[in-house]
Amino acid sequence: MTASEYNSTVAHLLGTSLRPADGFPAFGAKGFDANVNALSNLSQVLVQGYYDAARTLAEDAFSHEEQRAKILVCDPAEGTDDRCAREIIERFGLRAFRRPLEAAEVDRYAAQYDDARTTLEMSPVEAVQHVVRTVLTSPHFILRIELGPDSARSPGALNGYEVASRLSYLLWSSLPDEELFDAAASDELATAGELEQQVDRMLDDPKSAAFFQNFFGQWLGTRTLPSHNADTSQFPSWNDEMKGAMLDQVNEYFASFTTGGRPWSEFLTAPHPESRLIEPLYANDPEGLREGFLTLPAFLTLSSRADRTSPTSRAKTILEQLFCAPMAPPANVDIPELGAADGETGGVTNVRKELEKHRASPDCAGCHDVLDPIGLSLENFDPIGAYRTQYPNGDPIDATGVYEGAPFEDISGLVPALVEAARSGTCPSEQLFSYALRRRPSAGDRTRIKEIAGHWAGGTIADLAKQVVTSDAFRLRAKDKAR
Repeated sequence: MTASEYNSTVAHLLGTSLRPADGFPAFGAKGFDANVNALSNLSQVLVQGYYDAARTLAEDAFSHEEQRAKILVCDPAEGTDDRCAREIIERFGLRAFRRPLEAAEVDRYAAQYDDARTTLEMSPVEAVQHVVRTVLTSPHFILRIELGPDSARSPGALNGYEVASRLSYLLWSSLPDEELFDAAASDELATAGELEQQVDRMLDDPKSAAFFQNFFGQWLGTRTLPSHNADTSQFPSWNDEMKGAMLDQVNEYFASFTTGGRPWSEFLTAPHPESRLIEPLYANDPEGLREGFLTLPAFLTLSSRADRTSPTSRAKTILEQLFCAPMAPPANVDIPELGAADGETGGVTNVRKELEKHRASPDCAGCHDVLDPIGLSLENFDPIGAYRTQYPNGDPIDATGVYEGAPFEDISGLVPALVEAARSGTCPSEQLFSYALRRRPSAGDRTRIKEIAGHWAGGTIADLAKQVVTSDAFRLRAKDKAR
């Protein structure tokens, strides 16, 4: 599990408000946090973090009556045998491991309970807490282990509990709920129609907020907004309240394409959700200019530096994230900062002029000829997304450019070309496929992704999720690989 998944899982499993994974070491994944390569190695520091978290979580769960009641489905002090303890172990284990415990596992935890009672002289409730702590350190809790319908590692259909976990961690970043567990037990997740119904139900649940925060937040970078800084000497309205409002607005925007019924084909043209706290950023907007994802304050801010805009960063984000077109700089080239391209020092006042100096270098021109027209089309928006017509030094802003041979005046003239370019693209399908499967697509996945994109045809993200979860890649175990 990723850190966010761990926190969500223990919250829904135990009812705790603790967030122990906030203190876990970062994985440093490139791409999505759950990329299997990033999660494949557990450091000693992380393992110790799991043990410390298990102790703290068990103590917290049994110190609060409501949380304790979620675990103690019967009174372990009643009776002379361990029947109640076994029932607790089976029910808690089902949710913790996201599957029924095997008989040998129940016996092992029951033996641990008995040993805690006799050797450690614990009370029945203390002994249950001891077992809970041990369960929380098990690889079957910490890892998402998939074996399919049997223990063989050959390709085959995942069992119902494994499909339920894939669904819940895709859409909720947490463990399955009772309805998913019941569906898994009754083998009700084996058909496309049943999976599609679950997608609708789960996205309608408040827990689907995790989908916006984690999938979109990682794909389009919006989860980093709380840690972004802007120069308050230049932008005095910048504060934590504004950052929170920007994040709320962009998440509401994402929701409109997932549960709101808006097709993805409008992602670059849809109206913005209203927000009282960031209304001042819209105060000077020309009519009709502010629409679509690219003019949301969250995007404009995150793709800027603290003190100035960065057309290169804005364009690179658009091409790499929305079009899955990587823009790697030339190898063995020392790229100077703007303002230092000709040996000058001091702050950058007119970004367009500085970029022209970059393009004068043959080493830089190749990339900048592609990036600059796109990035400069947004230059009317300052580093926190407010509209402007001139730079701080008084120079007028020029947002004109040429994209694929066609001239435009500003971002409103470029968007139609970007919309058209996105029609035949597969980037959203590739991104959700990667997020759901917890790995980067392989060469063998390309045909599958094209099929998913073709069937989806730019509908809602809910429609895309249905295409992904009903695909063989989602429902089958990967060949020769443990997930």
